Amino acid sequence: MTTSPAPYCMANDDVIMSLFIANIIGMAYVILMNGTSIAERVKCIFYYRHNTPSFNDRTHITRICNTLMYTQTLFYLSIITVAWIMDKSNTTTHALLKIGAFALFFAVVIMLKTMVYNLVNHILFTKKEVEEWQEIHSFAIKMLGFILTPAVVARLFLSSTIVNYVNFYILLTLAFYIYTIISSALKIIFAKKRNYFDILLYLCALEFLPIAMVWKFILQLSEQLTIKI
Repeated sequence: MTTSPAPYCMANDDVIMSLFIANIIGMAYVILMNGTSIAERVKCIFYYRHNTPSFNDRTHITRICNTLMYTQTLFYLSIITVAWIMDKSNTTTHALLKIGAFALFFAVVIMLKTMVYNLVNHILFTKKEVEEWQEIHSFAIKMLGFILTPAVVARLFLSSTIVNYVNFYILLTLAFYIYTIISSALKIIFAKKRNYFDILLYLCALEFLPIAMVWKFILQLSEQLTIKI
């Protein structure tokens, strides 16, 4: 008598789980080596101070921490996206290659968005304003990995019945990211210029439009894709 194999689950994928454990270890390393700097930077999101010591300095350890934080953000964004697409398309195929593809996709999006930001900011603002804005913007992206950890744990290990709660948490994370970007823009690069139409135009063109385009791409993919990678 033969039994049908159990449905595929990312939590049972040895490679994905190994990468997940590696990310948890990396997160612990970042907290151990740069926890104080991270806490100071988070505080600056709510209470901005000029001339705050840069978290993104050029020490060897900080470069390692930055790399680990970016990697974690890309990995967790990819896990959540693939899990959501698999739910929408009712597929249970192996997810490793899809996670890798989306990690590359998100990396390209972040890189292009950062390049456009730098180009526009160097035209419109002073060097000091640009440096401070780059610091906060990159830090907000890196912190997404930390904030998304509960959502990833829930998607990997908990019952599918809590998916709606996970999606709500992800929306809160997105709202916090947008709040960080808006408040930082107002405090740093628009501190002396309160033309709200210019602020809205700037953020829509460089922040909200790219997010909307990425979301539209994922929606279209979930509708059309019968995943066979």
